[in-house]
Amino acid sequence: MKSIAKRISLVATLSLITTMSVNAQDGEALFKAKCTACHSVGTKKLVGPGLAGISDKRTQEWLVSWIKDSQAMIASGDADAVAIFEEYNKSPMIPFADMSDEEIIAMLDYIEAENSGGDATASEPEAPAEPEAPIEYSAADFEAGKMLFTGTKRFEKGGPSCIVCHNVTNDDVMVGGLLAKDLTNVYERLGDAGVSGIVSAPPFPAMVKSYGNNPLNEEEVKQLTAFFKYADEVSETQQKRSGFKLIAGGGIVGLIIILGLVSILWSNRKKESTKKDIFSRQLKGNDSVES
Repeated sequence: MKSIAKRISLVATLSLITTMSVNAQDGEALFKAKCTACHSVGTKKLVGPGLAGISDKRTQEWLVSWIKDSQAMIASGDADAVAIFEEYNKSPMIPFADMSDEEIIAMLDYIEAENSGGDATASEPEAPAEPEAPIEYSAADFEAGKMLFTGTKRFEKGGPSCIVCHNVTNDDVMVGGLLAKDLTNVYERLGDAGVSGIVSAPPFPAMVKSYGNNPLNEEEVKQLTAFFKYADEVSETQQKRSGFKLIAGGGIVGLIIILGLVSILWSNRKKESTKKDIFSRQLKGNDSVES
């Protein structure tokens, strides 16, 4: 019995060690898949703040709730949540309600390990970043980005064009889709780092499905960012157009055409029974016999 108990204990211990190892690996993988578009693991600000020391600034319970649904915390009036939302230009953080507490904690452990120096593979905490010079884009970059956005030019890996789901108000571009957020002023909200980060490593589930196996190359990321910057700069001078109006107008025209066709078919329908002629002849014959 003691031998069996020892074996069970050994198996349980090995299982716990394996689980801890997997969690550490999962934390890194999850962070890279879901967070790197907007956050650095160090001190550098991207779309959102660098996450070095985040576990010292907030409780684990608060961080889990924030990562799962930051907008709910803002709506509840949480002071820290509202302050962060205001500081970062009211850019909403992507909710990760589908993540378990364990997965989020694994990410937090990974961030802490990367900045503590306690892990053999951990990197040194980043020094405060120097202000970066604005990226210069050429007219050729803008034109190429516009072509990529509209689908006039295909992405190298074959991903779908942006206009299928997104709209940008620009006189040179047709009205885009309504399936995702309007990107006319996305550059104003996110800047170079934010736009290029999301385009190169999309955190949104729909984008992951579209581009996960079809990533954009560096040149395509730069060109799209250039187009979004230009579209934002000239947005006030462009004619405001709505994809909803186009769809609604098309729907009304389509309905009128369908009703017209139905009306024509209805007016040309056979108005009498197919056996009416037979019945008429029989009745006429009967009348002649009786007379």
